[in-house]
Amino acid sequence: MMGPSAAVRGTPQTTALEVFGFDDIIGYRRSPSDVLRLILFSLATVGLLALTRWAEGTVRAFESDVVALFGGLNPSVERALSQTLSVTAGILGLAAYVPPLLLKRYRLIGYVVVANLATALLVGAATWWLNQAAPSSLLATVVDRFGATANGSLNLWTLAQLTSSFVILAPFVGRRWRQAGIVILATFVLGRIVLVSGLPAEIFLVVAIGATVGVAVLLAFGRPDRRPTVAAVEAALASSALPRIALEPYAMGVRGARWYLATGADGTRFLVKVLSPDERSIDLLYRTYRYLRLKNVGDERPFLSLRRSVEHEAFVALQARDIGVATPRMRAIAQAGEDSMLIAYEMIEGRRLDHMHGHEVSDRLLRDLWAQVACLREHRIAHRDLRRANVLADDNGEPWLTGFAFSEVAASDDQIDGDVAQLLAALSVTVGADRSVTSAVATLGPHTVGAALARLQPNALSDSTRAELEERPGLLEELQDTVAQQCAVGEPSYVPLERISKQRVFTAAMLVAVTYFLLPQLADLPGVLREIGAADWNWVPLVVLFSALTYVGAALGIGGAVPARLRAVPTLLAQVAASFASNLAPAGVGGMALNARYLQKSGVDAPVAASSVGLNSVAGFAVHIVLLFVFFAWAGESGLGSISLPSWSVVAIGVAVIALCLATAIAIPATRKLLATKLVPVLRSALSGLAAVMRSPGKIALLLGGSAVLTLSYVLAVYFSTVAFGGGLDLAQVGAAYLVGSAIATVAPTPGGLGALEAAVIAGLVSAGMHSTAAVSAVFLFRLATYWLPILPGWFAFKHLRREDFV
Repeated sequence: MMGPSAAVRGTPQTTALEVFGFDDIIGYRRSPSDVLRLILFSLATVGLLALTRWAEGTVRAFESDVVALFGGLNPSVERALSQTLSVTAGILGLAAYVPPLLLKRYRLIGYVVVANLATALLVGAATWWLNQAAPSSLLATVVDRFGATANGSLNLWTLAQLTSSFVILAPFVGRRWRQAGIVILATFVLGRIVLVSGLPAEIFLVVAIGATVGVAVLLAFGRPDRRPTVAAVEAALASSALPRIALEPYAMGVRGARWYLATGADGTRFLVKVLSPDERSIDLLYRTYRYLRLKNVGDERPFLSLRRSVEHEAFVALQARDIGVATPRMRAIAQAGEDSMLIAYEMIEGRRLDHMHGHEVSDRLLRDLWAQVACLREHRIAHRDLRRANVLADDNGEPWLTGFAFSEVAASDDQIDGDVAQLLAALSVTVGADRSVTSAVATLGPHTVGAALARLQPNALSDSTRAELEERPGLLEELQDTVAQQCAVGEPSYVPLERISKQRVFTAAMLVAVTYFLLPQLADLPGVLREIGAADWNWVPLVVLFSALTYVGAALGIGGAVPARLRAVPTLLAQVAASFASNLAPAGVGGMALNARYLQKSGVDAPVAASSVGLNSVAGFAVHIVLLFVFFAWAGESGLGSISLPSWSVVAIGVAVIALCLATAIAIPATRKLLATKLVPVLRSALSGLAAVMRSPGKIALLLGGSAVLTLSYVLAVYFSTVAFGGGLDLAQVGAAYLVGSAIATVAPTPGGLGALEAAVIAGLVSAGMHSTAAVSAVFLFRLATYWLPILPGWFAFKHLRREDFV
């Protein structure tokens, strides 16, 4: 018999668990569901911030109506209710610490403390930012007009902290307590609107901030693992009238759900697939990503619940089996635990296709597999996930199809054509392109296989198949060519699948950046037009001439960086084409890649070509720095206007900061590995190329002389542009301003420094004493001659080099 003291010791914890609805915690994990919630709450927060700040008129009108609606209470009643609300909120704020304190769950206490501190900081920052734009008398005006209480005690911080505490406690308590928390929070929000002078938009904003912080804390530190245990899965299977079974985890090696191997008393084996809300959240995130990035891929809207998703998978599997497709028999579907579902299939003894080698896959297996696909097509069922992992070969060499989670009935032509393309690509990884296409054509016919060619592209394939193809460069192109040849497809036309591409994002970002940099400079557009009308256009030919000389300097420099001898005319054309390529990518990456390709086509080994391009860039940087000091010394301190060199103490501090950043970066293992694998080989190769060039004085002269011609030509082009607009600056001042501006623009993430170079050079010229409108006009003339006009000749040069096989 238990003693009295033992009973007393055991009672409080048991009672607390029952009263507060706390369950035993078997572990903590970061949940994909929290990722989804964090995105939704963050979007709500940002949307409410933007609405409150920039849609002020609409928001204020709505708030006035709300305040008027609830402004008729007796003042004494208002004060009593307001104080009651405030006291209750304070009690609940402290009560959030009581259950975890009684149960000694100090980790949960830490969650609440961190969330409350972060919530207070964010709410303070948000209200401060909003108050900067709101008229200080607006709130008082609304309050006075409609009679709302001006001294509400339930402040925004308290409401936000209650929200974050409730969000954090939700996964630790039972469903009834979660529902009670929602009711309590809604009551406080309503009471805050009715009784306190705060405006509704701010109230909803702080609730969104509190929810965002709560979810962020759960995501950062983990929530209780609520996935069903083995015992819960066994209980769910027993409730489905399956024979008594033994259950053990089973490593399927496929994405998504957890799998178990169930063995009955009679030796029958089942594969049990268990899905939790986490898998549904992953699916929603993945579908959202595909919807935003892709189009025409055949995705349907997700189901409203996990139960409907599992029921749909079971329905399609049953229908496929009924029409004669070889797929495992479904034996059970049940709820596991509080909010998870399971589906059980009979075990098929065999091997998955992704575990087989090409010589183990017979032609009969391929034909039978395509026959299964033909059966699905005939009944308008799209599998939509025909990866190698979902194809099973049994002990008799017969194919079985599994994985109908993403399948669709009454499918469109695009969806069933996508099945053919997906299986062609998956099979080619194992048996090669020729066998894959030949077996498909023999079973489905050339017309059907040829129609699938439009979807035989990376974005139409599963992630695993796409990754496998990337490991085999050229296989997808070989597969496309094989389909076109065997199906007599003349000119393949591929379905456009990308809604948002990297190129479009980059282009949009560049437009924003250019607009940001250039719009302030065009503020005085009438003055710029007057400057253009009064310009001396006799200087423009000189600007164009020195723009053309930059390509001669670039050709000399690349010729000096290579130990071998290059042909003059193709090298010059390559530099014209390289300027065109550099206008398509930031930091001159396009031009460097084209030069490396040109050197390889000219007989230079790939490592030497890469090191030569790098050596040319290093020489150009060195010459630029030398000329920068020369022009500053030439101009003198009095001739630079407001441009001044920093003091030695500032330089020393800057060098120390850079050294500290480098030391910190090198101390990080990931950065150190990146430097060792990416930077060190390039430097080593460049040094070896430099050693070869250093043995030839003529090559050194070409390398350094070409870089000097390139840089000085740009300086002279800018100078004559300023002369054309009567800038009044001498060559030394213009050169110093340009060299500083171009150095700054090299770090800009825009092609050719577009936007950043203009802004930096204009600022330099104005600082040196040139009128702002004349500086804007001069720099635009310079960029017209050196950036915009060479685009068309650069494109023609690029096409010529491609046609003559020089790149």
